[in-house]
Amino acid sequence: MRNLGLTLVVSSAFVVAAWPATAFARAQRGGNEPPAYTAALAKLAAGDTLGALADLREAIKARPDFGPAHLRLGALLSAHAGEASANYQERIEAEKALARATQLMPNDPVALLEYGLLLRRQQIKTDAKRVLDRAWAAAERSGAALSPEDRARLHFELGKVYEAWWEDWHNLVQIPPAVRQMMTCPEATVAGGGDGEVPMPFAHHQLAVACPRKWAEQAEHVVPLEDLKSEERARMMAHFRAALEANPGHVDAAVHLLGHLADAEEWEEYGRVAQQLVEAAPGDPRSHLFLGLGLHETGRDAQADSAFRRALALMPPEERAVFEDITLLLPRRIHEKYAALDSVGRREAARIFFTSTDPLFLTEAEERRLEHYARLAWAELKFGEPGRRLRGWETERGQIWVRYGRPWKWYQCCYGETVMAPNGLFPLNYRYTYWSYGPDGPVFVFQRQLTYRHARLVDEAKQLADELAATAPELYRPRTVPKVYELPHQVVRFRGSSPEWTWVEIHAEPPLDSLGASPGSRLDAGVFLFGPEYEPLWSRRHTVEVGTMPVVLTYRMEVGPGRYRYGVEARAAGPDSTARPAARAREVVETTGYGEGLTMSDLLLANALVPLVEAPTSREELRIVPSRTLAFEHGAPVHLYFEVYGLQPDDEGYGRYRAELAVEDSTRRNLVQRLARGAQELFRGGGGPGARVSWERVTPVRDGVAMDYLTVELPSLDAGEYVVRVQVREPATGREATAVRRFRVVVPRRDDGGGS
Repeated sequence: MRNLGLTLVVSSAFVVAAWPATAFARAQRGGNEPPAYTAALAKLAAGDTLGALADLREAIKARPDFGPAHLRLGALLSAHAGEASANYQERIEAEKALARATQLMPNDPVALLEYGLLLRRQQIKTDAKRVLDRAWAAAERSGAALSPEDRARLHFELGKVYEAWWEDWHNLVQIPPAVRQMMTCPEATVAGGGDGEVPMPFAHHQLAVACPRKWAEQAEHVVPLEDLKSEERARMMAHFRAALEANPGHVDAAVHLLGHLADAEEWEEYGRVAQQLVEAAPGDPRSHLFLGLGLHETGRDAQADSAFRRALALMPPEERAVFEDITLLLPRRIHEKYAALDSVGRREAARIFFTSTDPLFLTEAEERRLEHYARLAWAELKFGEPGRRLRGWETERGQIWVRYGRPWKWYQCCYGETVMAPNGLFPLNYRYTYWSYGPDGPVFVFQRQLTYRHARLVDEAKQLADELAATAPELYRPRTVPKVYELPHQVVRFRGSSPEWTWVEIHAEPPLDSLGASPGSRLDAGVFLFGPEYEPLWSRRHTVEVGTMPVVLTYRMEVGPGRYRYGVEARAAGPDSTARPAARAREVVETTGYGEGLTMSDLLLANALVPLVEAPTSREELRIVPSRTLAFEHGAPVHLYFEVYGLQPDDEGYGRYRAELAVEDSTRRNLVQRLARGAQELFRGGGGPGARVSWERVTPVRDGVAMDYLTVELPSLDAGEYVVRVQVREPATGREATAVRRFRVVVPRRDDGGGS
């Protein structure tokens, strides 16, 4: 992709150089052209612009009243100078030439077009509009005097004039004095006031940065003024659309139109224009980039991914690197470490970052990565500054957008205000633009001179952005997942098919009410297993019917020794583009296997546990209803199942161990009131809290596994968190093993039916 600023300038120069094939060339060939002018046209056709400029100056010397030479010279110089301040002298010469051309050819629409274009580049927008309107009127009078390309260019330039005015009024507000007084908070202290110095109150934009909550409150009471200039927006949009109608290949008109459609969230028309842009300029990476933005904003991430990949494939390596670079998203303390990585390491770091921050593994799309691409695309679409040769993502607005995305609320102010200067009060000739990212902030404020695109962070906002780069460098609120709930679950580890392997079980229960999943609907659910650096290892996605009973999710996977990350997710079934809440759990599980010595499985806590035979010796002979929330109602029993590995069986295959159980609160008191295994009572309290609860167990050992199951009854406990601890000891060897599980006691809500 070329530099956007350069693209705008070069494309204008190309149109001028191509004019011999346009209506301009046809209108100016009358057989009496100066020889130098004819030579200049030939050199332009051969691509010798410098030689053509010299010949055009000679033609003007020979025939000072020959308008086409003035027009051609002015147009070439104007296009080459562009908006860059360094090319001031070229614009001065261009202005003289074009002003003379319009004097000699006052009704020539091309001469008026070029003069109006130059005035707009010089930021003389009112005069530019007047001249461009004359060009359009002249073209209308002369019928086909303008080619489709020049007609499109005229509409585009008129659109840009209205655009400069509209952007000064877009979301503009006035803040009543009473509302301004709301802007105060302890974080903002008045400066000065010592030694007779007059205290200087903070300006509104300074208070907005310091007092984000107060800014959010006062934002509800400002007076909107945007509608006063709605006609300017309508004219701007009409001209950009007319430019595309005249020339569907006018890339810059499409880009400007897309920017304003995106602002207004008019995504249907945005999609049509973006697709037309791809068809008109399939080799321009911007076409695919902006198409991907619209697809992502409307939740069509699979298609957005395809468009972004095409855009990246068309970019030169140095620009593709911008999209792969995540420096802005990382805490400053690791910038140096990240910068020291080679290209492979940086790609791996980006992969880990985007996977770890992805809102849902349940969807196939990498939403966080696509969001990053979309933010870069938006920055390029809206904040590029051609006059400064700045890409959108290089500007301060672009960098804040890439880090934090679309603001929660924003506005511009302040209309009709004045500023104190040594010579008195003067009208404020710039706007403050406020971006807030939530009721608690942060709030960033930009200052922009009227009718200019360049905006900079005010000092206080720049300092805030710098501070946040260390602690909260980025923010992401996925639009298709408006709220994320915790997904209650219990993870349990048992010995696998061999001692070095581990079966990991996950028992989960999605919060159906929170997810809006009513009986008769369906739930999308899944489990996802990763390595320690988010290397994808295994996953399962499936759909569950929702009935009148809670939905239970059970997953089982066998893994070797290591550290693993896992995720369990669920949300109401529907298209990925439809926003709806989700429930998820993301944790780390470590497995070491069950090798030499005495070891235990985790404690599996259950809501119900019933023996299926009189003396069960394996898990298959038990009916277990695992707890999927690890929350037990006040007064309900707690059922346990666990396995012991590594017992030394006797000649008949039986192992022996002594076990001790405790259920403890924060004071570590043992709270067990009664302990049973099926119908066999092992303990009944009577000695008060703190009594030891122990028993001996002689049980068959099958393939190195002995199992036990218990029912624990507790006294009336306060709601809160408790710990159950089981320790086993083999008397023959003195070896010990311990397993611990945390759970909660909850007090069920009372439904009094409105009674007292």
